[in-house]
Amino acid sequence: MSLSTTALETVSTARSTLSNPSRTTLSGITLDAAIDDLAALLDGEVVRPSETGWDQARAAWQLGVDQRPVAVVVARSEADIARTLRLASRMGVRVAPQGTGHGAAAVGDLSDAILLRTAALAYVTIDAERRTATVGAGATWGDVLAAAAPHGLSGLSGSSGTVGVVGYCLGGGLGWLGRLHGLGAHSVLSARVALPGGAVVVASASEHADLWWALRGGGGAGVVTELTVRLYDVPRLTAGTLWWPRERADEVLKTWSRLLPTLPREITSTARVLRFPDIDEVPPAIRGGSFVLVQAAVVGSPWLADRLLAPLRALDPVMDDVAPVTPDALGHLAMDPPDPSAGAAEGVILASLDDAAIEAWLAALDSDHCAGVVAAELRHLGGALAHGSVDDAALTGIDGAVAAVAVAPVTPAAALDQAVAMVDVALASLGPWVGDHQYANFVERPTAERTLVGVAVDRLDAVRLSYDPDGTVVRRHGPTD
Repeated sequence: MSLSTTALETVSTARSTLSNPSRTTLSGITLDAAIDDLAALLDGEVVRPSETGWDQARAAWQLGVDQRPVAVVVARSEADIARTLRLASRMGVRVAPQGTGHGAAAVGDLSDAILLRTAALAYVTIDAERRTATVGAGATWGDVLAAAAPHGLSGLSGSSGTVGVVGYCLGGGLGWLGRLHGLGAHSVLSARVALPGGAVVVASASEHADLWWALRGGGGAGVVTELTVRLYDVPRLTAGTLWWPRERADEVLKTWSRLLPTLPREITSTARVLRFPDIDEVPPAIRGGSFVLVQAAVVGSPWLADRLLAPLRALDPVMDDVAPVTPDALGHLAMDPPDPSAGAAEGVILASLDDAAIEAWLAALDSDHCAGVVAAELRHLGGALAHGSVDDAALTGIDGAVAAVAVAPVTPAAALDQAVAMVDVALASLGPWVGDHQYANFVERPTAERTLVGVAVDRLDAVRLSYDPDGTVVRRHGPTD
């Protein structure tokens, strides 16, 4: 996005002021004094670099991301968010909203910004009759799934229950029910949004419709304080994992990839190569082992799942736990770590997947250059996730056949830069099959927004200039080149 001259001047002034927080601003008071005044008004609290709890307050989910803002505001109400934005506008300071801390690497440098933590706003209200969930800015998908499951309902959650609903939906929202019902962003019915200056507006199809459009997969503008999302009836759900030894990866992945074009929207699946550490926290059956597995969620009966998974079961998996489950089980299906950790993760969208791509992928994973990659995933797209599935959202769908993701943790044998290099090598092996567009929630590093939302970037720029002309609210992936 190209910032206006006014916006550029504002950012320049803010950076100059924040490099010396005691400097007097145009308002006639110092930033330190202004933050003191803010702290006295908050329901929550302000944490500064010199105070106890600073490192915990500024920590991202990916612990290798070293966030160093001017201060951290721990919001406990919508009013706190509005107060923080009002201060930011008055002082020429940027604000970076963050709930769980996922995706923090894509935010970039925060040395001239206030980090606004919203995790305390974690409420969830289910309206079973209308099939909606209204959630605070800090609510996670685990919170929503647990609240909705007793009603036989589910949201369009991602692979991990620890991910925040707001950030997930603003970036798109790719989950286990996606091939049937679409992106999580497409389930957003309305949002309460705090704007620079402190005003709070409601964005929906009938009011502030341009902002509602921008929030649905385009990152939006302002700070979302509350979302109302559509829930879906899931009367029957069958899900689980098929396991094979790592040496079976070539035949398993090729069988899976050939099966994809035949699968209906009711099934979403992933194929993963995993290496488990030899530690007590890992169950004995898989501790220290390497496996290839296929995980699937089928909206339907076990009979339907049996029919769809038959070609894979013909390969004689060593473990098979596919069975009827309740919707809240989807938050644990991927076996993602439940706690923050340090490491590298990145993803790309593949335009196609063939045998040559699988061979290149496995050759890279088997090389010494990728020795620290513990998880390598291929996720089936298409169906209701396809590009152009809706026309009233900034992100209309994902333009590709398969998403590929690689993860490498920081260990005593691999520092963060080494983990990053391993992930890069793994994904580079798929270069000939990578498409022109990527998916924001899988891109950990700041990138040109046009690669994420295509031509919608121009309309996004116009919406943001309307609601946040000075670029006060920091967003992932920053201004477009």
